[in-house]
Amino acid sequence: MTTYARSPLQDGIRPGGNLLHAVEVLVSGPIDKQSFLDSGILCCLIHILNSLLAPDGGSHSKDTNDNVELPPVDGSNNAETRPVRQLEVEGSVVHIMKALASHPSAAQSLIEDNSLQLLFQMVANGSLMVFSQYKEGLVPLHAIQLHRHAMQILGLLLANDNGCTASYIRRHHLIKVLLMAVKDFNPDCGDPAYTMGIVDLLLECVELSYRPEAGSIRLREDIHNAHGYHFLFTCSCWAGDSKFDRKRRKRLSTQSSPTLSRLFDVIVNFAQAGPSDGPGSSGLKSSKSSHPKPNGHGRSRTSSSDRIADDIWEKDNDKVKDLEAVQMLQDILIKAESTELQAEVLNRLFKMFSSHLENYKLCQQLRTVPLLILNMAGFPLPLQEIILKILEYAVSVVNIIPEQELLSLCCLLQQPITSELKHTILSFFVKLLSFDQQYKKILREVGVLEVLLDDLKQHKFLLGPEQLTVDHGELERKNSSSSFKKHLDSKDAILSSPKLRVWFGKLPLFEVEGTISVAWDCLVSLLKKAETNQASFRSANGVTFSLPLLASDVHRSGVLRVLSCLIIEDVRQAHPEELGALVEILKSGMVTSTLGSQYTLQDDAKCDAFGALWRILGANGSAQRVFGEATGFSLLLTALHSFQSDGEQKNQPSISVCIKVFTYMLRVMTGVSDNAINRTKVHTILSSQTFYDLLSESGLICVECERQVIQLFLELALEVVLPPFLKSEEATVSHTVENESASFLLITPSGSLVPDKDGCVQLLLEIIYPLLSSTSPLVSHALKIVEVLGAYRLSVAELRILVRYIFQMRLLSSGRCLVEMMERLILSENTGSEDVSLATFVELDMSKIGHASIQVPLGERSWPPAAGYSFVCWFQFRNLLRSPGKETEAPKTGSSRRHVMASGQQVGPQVLRIFSVGAVDNGSTFNAELCLQDDGLLTLATSNSSSLTFSG
Repeated sequence: MTTYARSPLQDGIRPGGNLLHAVEVLVSGPIDKQSFLDSGILCCLIHILNSLLAPDGGSHSKDTNDNVELPPVDGSNNAETRPVRQLEVEGSVVHIMKALASHPSAAQSLIEDNSLQLLFQMVANGSLMVFSQYKEGLVPLHAIQLHRHAMQILGLLLANDNGCTASYIRRHHLIKVLLMAVKDFNPDCGDPAYTMGIVDLLLECVELSYRPEAGSIRLREDIHNAHGYHFLFTCSCWAGDSKFDRKRRKRLSTQSSPTLSRLFDVIVNFAQAGPSDGPGSSGLKSSKSSHPKPNGHGRSRTSSSDRIADDIWEKDNDKVKDLEAVQMLQDILIKAESTELQAEVLNRLFKMFSSHLENYKLCQQLRTVPLLILNMAGFPLPLQEIILKILEYAVSVVNIIPEQELLSLCCLLQQPITSELKHTILSFFVKLLSFDQQYKKILREVGVLEVLLDDLKQHKFLLGPEQLTVDHGELERKNSSSSFKKHLDSKDAILSSPKLRVWFGKLPLFEVEGTISVAWDCLVSLLKKAETNQASFRSANGVTFSLPLLASDVHRSGVLRVLSCLIIEDVRQAHPEELGALVEILKSGMVTSTLGSQYTLQDDAKCDAFGALWRILGANGSAQRVFGEATGFSLLLTALHSFQSDGEQKNQPSISVCIKVFTYMLRVMTGVSDNAINRTKVHTILSSQTFYDLLSESGLICVECERQVIQLFLELALEVVLPPFLKSEEATVSHTVENESASFLLITPSGSLVPDKDGCVQLLLEIIYPLLSSTSPLVSHALKIVEVLGAYRLSVAELRILVRYIFQMRLLSSGRCLVEMMERLILSENTGSEDVSLATFVELDMSKIGHASIQVPLGERSWPPAAGYSFVCWFQFRNLLRSPGKETEAPKTGSSRRHVMASGQQVGPQVLRIFSVGAVDNGSTFNAELCLQDDGLLTLATSNSSSLTFSG
């Protein structure tokens, strides 16, 4: 046939070529190709293609089948034209085969003889021999192209088959034929892309065996029995480390190999290939391979990113069905030398886990993520983030409790890893604890709380002052490049006990600067609202080991947060010794470690401790009782005594430091003195001669501090509870020390106030509130001030406070004072003569009788505003020119107040004031008015003697 197709011209006609062209045209058209398949033409063409793929490349003078010499050719069939005719014949044969292979019955028509088996062998031989022969110069490049066409034809046959060839493939061991081509691939002379095409064909075979007519045959078993995944693993090694790639190693460090990307995608497809679990599934995978494009090509050869973006699989088809394929990805990740390859595999794993909710649970039996976590120290930061992202997905989306994974993280935390990785792990724990409260128990069970406690107990600060000279930089340990593989061979033995301990020297979680803050965050998160964790912390003497760190500037805030959490949540104060220990430390100004080393508490540390004590006493009422029983009020004496210099000028604190400590201490006393017992104890100490002497000798009664001292004692007397750490107050106090002429600072729970710079009725009302029930003359004077200030400006909040006070004090004498003050405030008309509006903004007078207008105050604001405002409205009036006597309904008596003056005389003509600033008729120079009179005149007036009138 090949001879006939290549025959020379006869009378200007080439019969063989024309016949071949006619068949090509017919099979390419929209006709039924079944008759062609029944004729056996596809089987013939496979044998013809095999002859073309003979070792001589199909371009020699011998026919590969019968060894008959080709007939001589005429002069036109010279050396230049003969190869062209050969290519024409080969092109027609390939096109006919591809068109027929796209038919669903094409593969079935080849199983009666060895045609399909011959096609498998042709494809496999292309990888085993042709490329090496091409490099030796034995075959032309065109032979390689023909082998690629053979691969595409086989791909079309498998993709369009409905499963009937599965038994044929198993009977003739064709899976093994393809696997041997992969196994025997030589990267020095082979082509990785061609071998990847063979891997694609293996996937097609697996998918084919899940189609309806495949029956119970599963070709995946053939791959397992032949250890095919091991060959694919070897394939991944040479695909990333061939001589060709080694020459481009620098480029591969920033750009991964397309062949490897394709291989990883195929491995994921192997893991997910199988029947759909959804109802009514036909077993056909909804992928591109099952629906080839009209151009006749099979599976897409696009890059991994394009394929993932283009393939839209149903969720049921994304479920993992072959764990051995996942295991292979895991092995590639662990043994890969390149960070880029590891990132590629991790991304595939994450996408596979996220493609179906069951996938992560299915892969847990492989311990993939726990193993990755244990080896995480050898991965760069981006890969570590991907691993934790996978774990976060399992927690938040899959909604499982990954105990093995968390135990791996706890185990890794005890390894000699970098502080950056420790910070990442602890940050993940903190995030996990904020996500769900149940992880407080789980992290305790996997040992996180115990690890933190053990690390805290070994802190060098607790071993004595001589240990503090050790350089923190020596504690930073770097991991070796090969350490991340040490768990590879023992993966089945990991994570068996929650009490697992793997010590590699000291664990500086609380010593290295990069992890101190997040370690305390994790510890506080574990203890907060977790009684069992708090009990474990107390039983391990966590409080005892934490208290000495109050002397450390770095650890103080963390220790105080832990103590505050424990004491505040101990509602019944079952552990009063914790609050008592804090009080004793503040009394003595010293803290002692478990080994007897003593550290002095600096003034800033005292202030921080007083601040934490203020929060504790404010949040726990039982703690106030314990504070009194622990002689906490004696801090009034010990704090003042600490201000004395003992004759050494160099040790005396500055006056600014003393007043700061005194402020913190006294406000703690104010916050705990709101019950009779504590109030008596405070009174006893403040009225004692000892307190008087210590206060006199403290140096606080001076020009710089006397105002602040008076303020603090006034707060204590009135029991005004304020936080000791007001920033506005600190700024004002520092300003007072520098400037003796500074104004007296008035402080309330709503904020601070300088009376000569700012007036505020609300602050004044809050200050006098505790005195309203008394008969103090201070109340009447304060109410007079409120009346004056309220006549100038009264906000909504201030009005609400006044009304609330009236209701609360209505049965007391002060209630009458408040009511009378409010009456005078409402009826006050003296502001009108001073050209001051009662409103702080534009107000609308909505009177129904007389006039309605816009009134604008002339106080601190002016019209128009500097910021720029626009006002647009419609005005509607009725019966403006009609006198009241002519109206059909006379107004009621109570509504004519604006028309009748106090003397009973009638006001002048009716006027509609459209716009008014001030009042034109009161003689003031600050006014402007636009009005419409009852005679139809529109008047613009700036005073009672200056106006412009327009007739309507």
